[in-house]
Amino acid sequence: MPLLSSSIKTLITNARFSAVDLERLRTAINSGKATTQDAEKIAKCFADTLEAGVGSWLHSLLLKLGSKINVEAPIANLASDTALLNGKIVLPDSDRKHPSVRNVQRALIALANRTSQLDYMLPEFGADGEYGDETTKAISNFQKYNKMPVTGKVDAKTASSLDAALRQTHVPGIMSATPQDIVDAAIELTTGDIALNYGVEKPWINVDPKHVVPAEKPFEELAGKWKCNLFGGNVLRKGGYEPPYDGNKGKGEYPLANEWQKWSDKYAKEYGNLVHFQLIDEVTVGKSPTNAIKKAIANLLSKVQPGDFVMLDRLGDSIDGHTLCATANNFKVNGTVSFAQSRYDKAKVQNEGVEQLIIDCERMWLLRPNRKM
Repeated sequence: MPLLSSSIKTLITNARFSAVDLERLRTAINSGKATTQDAEKIAKCFADTLEAGVGSWLHSLLLKLGSKINVEAPIANLASDTALLNGKIVLPDSDRKHPSVRNVQRALIALANRTSQLDYMLPEFGADGEYGDETTKAISNFQKYNKMPVTGKVDAKTASSLDAALRQTHVPGIMSATPQDIVDAAIELTTGDIALNYGVEKPWINVDPKHVVPAEKPFEELAGKWKCNLFGGNVLRKGGYEPPYDGNKGKGEYPLANEWQKWSDKYAKEYGNLVHFQLIDEVTVGKSPTNAIKKAIANLLSKVQPGDFVMLDRLGDSIDGHTLCATANNFKVNGTVSFAQSRYDKAKVQNEGVEQLIIDCERMWLLRPNRKM
């Protein structure tokens, strides 16, 4: 029998349990369409589907439901399972319910989540500790895709390959996100069709359940509009950090790109805002940047770390600005930083240096997110 209620099962079939999915779980439980046991099974048998930061929300939900189940930490590797790695046991021959079975199942689910290879996912039973047909099929797929003999069993070679594959992935901070989670989120939102959601011509498809715009539905009112601050806010949410919201109520609309510094440790008190960022540096550029100003911008760029945001205010009295999320800093090598950003056609990663950033720029701020989900 499947572990989850039918209304909840759909939330994990893509191997991703997002903030939007968590809110849907909460709503389903409140309406009687799901149970506390569903939340517990997500925390135990499908923990490796959780996106960055979502584990903290799930933990809070479980506490409110009176549950004593903890959210399992994401699996990083199989190093502790020495008997499996050295071939002293072979699954399922050694026992279909051997303690190592859950490790294998969690490895498969984690790889499905982190590599988007859904043929490794176990949507019916998850990491339930029993080596059944679903696990056999997923292992067979893993062996096939990794050019190994397809046996459906986990011997030492298969276990070592699972371990190696896990070590090549980033372990998401499901309880407490890291800057790398922001980078991963930014890259994901600039990859494939989802990147089109942040182009000017298309409607926006939001991924933040706390934003006033409904999540995961095309919002036609924003077709034909620039979406740079929307991209930045969505990156923060998917990366496990709290975006800033106008009104400081933990939900609502994102501030404009040239206002995010008002939620920094330097300016938040002045504007009555919560602190969401550490202000690392700021530069007033002006209409005719001098060599001294260009040097200051170069100094700012040299401080950028992956996961930071550089926010631009355009020249003039308009509310125009731009949002840049750093994915890599190559400044010492070639004078550029790789920034994920919303562009006219879609969201993409572009390399930007001093000369690119000063065009029509009045001010810029380097912000480091520090408010986690």
